[in-house]
Amino acid sequence: MLIQIILILIIAIIIFRLVAKLKSREVSVKQFIGWLVIWLVAIVIVIWPELTVLVANSVGVGRGSDLVIYLAIIFLFYTIFRLLMRIEKMEKNLTKLVQNDAIKNYDGK
Repeated sequence: MLIQIILILIIAIIIFRLVAKLKSREVSVKQFIGWLVIWLVAIVIVIWPELTVLVANSVGVGRGSDLVIYLAIIFLFYTIFRLLMRIEKMEKNLTKLVQNDAIKNYDGK
């Protein structure tokens, strides 16, 4: 019971920070909604952990905590993949920008 209160307080703080980031335009509305859904699902799981057991059993996983871990790992790998793709795109754009600037400023000496 105490752990549930602590986790809910932590998630509430995260949600308040997320709202502040939305107001300061550090995150887009699309990002805000995505993260808000994730954190609201986390609150539901904290309040009713038996729901994870029901869902896990329906998809063939023995325990609810195992299902949560599997989904978290998949989400993290997907996020890492997207970040790597974004970094590669930024590197290509930066290379192209530097090349164009070098050609533009070349004076033949």
